[in-house]
Amino acid sequence: MMTELKKVQGIIVPLLTPLATPETIDEAATRRLVDHVITGGVHGIFILGSTGEGPALSGEAQREFIRICVDAVGGRVPLLVGISEASAVESVRLGKFAAEAGADAVVAAVPCYLPPDEDEQVAFYRYLAEAVPLPLFVYNMPSLTRVSLQLSALERILGIPGVAGYKDSSGDLAAFRAVLERFGSRTDLSLLVGPDELTGEAVLLGGDGGVNGGANLNPRLFADLYEAAKRKDAGKVAELQARVLEQGKLYGTPVTTAGVIRRMKREAARMGLCRNVLAVPAL
Repeated sequence: MMTELKKVQGIIVPLLTPLATPETIDEAATRRLVDHVITGGVHGIFILGSTGEGPALSGEAQREFIRICVDAVGGRVPLLVGISEASAVESVRLGKFAAEAGADAVVAAVPCYLPPDEDEQVAFYRYLAEAVPLPLFVYNMPSLTRVSLQLSALERILGIPGVAGYKDSSGDLAAFRAVLERFGSRTDLSLLVGPDELTGEAVLLGGDGGVNGGANLNPRLFADLYEAAKRKDAGKVAELQARVLEQGKLYGTPVTTAGVIRRMKREAARMGLCRNVLAVPAL
């Protein structure tokens, strides 16, 4: 039986995974980070995504992190669990574990090692939606999967029963605008953007929120940005977006996924939120 989930809106923080060693979870730091982002005003938490180094963790560590986060969040905000794996079968297994543990939804990008064509993309999401008893968010992350989900594929995928949302981390605001024009009227579908620097404009356009890594460090900034965009306060959005861009300088150039995680963990350690420990092979 499918778990019900209200439409997810606001700032969904893709949580860092606090590690004690490159292979083990730091439970105390996880609880500290969860409290930090929730009290900072985020509207949801997404674990085991790219910012959370999900695919780099062992199955054992992934499951332990899910268990800890379910307990730490305690139902205060929706908890979304990343189940992106190279194997669809493993994605389903992790998704079923997340459901049994008490998570609210799952998030999946297409398998990265053997990039699927459009028909295979549709088949993949149908397979997950039918097998995992949680609402499913579709994750477009072309820089890591080598597949960019096109509007023609989304026409089919977002109509699959059980699909509850779409997270676009392509960085292509024009493409996200097209998704909003096509699906924005649906009250059962959350349309979220990934890059920190696009969230304000995306919400002004009618998007439901952002999945923003920077909210690990400064959750209040991103929560305030979302609220300003929701009330169409363009001046305040510009002011807060400038602060988001200033924080983004922390990540260095060129901006890469590994580089962002590395610098974000370094800053989180400086703030006393977690240790500066990354999963293998990152240093």
